Order: sequence, then C-alpha cells, then structure tokens
Amino acid sequence: MERRAYERVNTNLPVKYYCEDNCHAGTVHNVSEQGMFISTGNFLPCTNSLEIHIPMNREMLCCEAEIRRIEKIDDSNYTMGIELITPPDTYLKFVSGLRMP
Repeated sequence: MERRAYERVNTNLPVKYYCEDNCHAGTVHNVSEQGMFISTGNFLPCTNSLEIHIPMNREMLCCEAEIRRIEKIDDSNYTMGIELITPPDTYLKFVSGLRMP
C-alpha cells in the first residue's frame, strides 16, 4: 500500500496553468498541501515548470509548480501529478478548508 506525505482531498475545480507563456486549461481532481492532480487535453509540457492559477471566489490563487508525472489517457487527454514549490499560505488555508466537514 502506497503512503503519501499528505492526504489528498477530492475536488472538481477549473484551473488554468501557464507553461512558457502559453495558457492551458484543466480540471483539478484532488489537492494536498504540496500538490494536485490535473486532467487536461492536448498538452505535453515543454518544461517541468508551471504557474498554476486557481479561481477562489473573487480572487485568483497563483502557485509555482513542477510536473512530477504525466500520463497519456488517450489521443487527446492527459493527467499530471503536480508538486507545488513553496505553497502560499492562501493555498494551505484553501486545502485545510476543503477538509472541514
């Protein structure tokens, strides 16, 4: 059984991410304090570095991230395991709030 450093919380959040000034859209399926799992279409990144933008109420939460894993689902869909680099306090509070019943 695989053990993770942080418990994941299931979500269904729209997300935009930027790789080399190109904007892409996806869906965040789960989050933890250090990362997230995103599904997206037609995208293979050219670098490991991304900037993630998550809409939160009237604000946009921005996080620097690195891709840890990419899986091709079919001809036009991919999933990515993302690790956040120094997650901001706003993000950590957001994840904590998702855990509350």
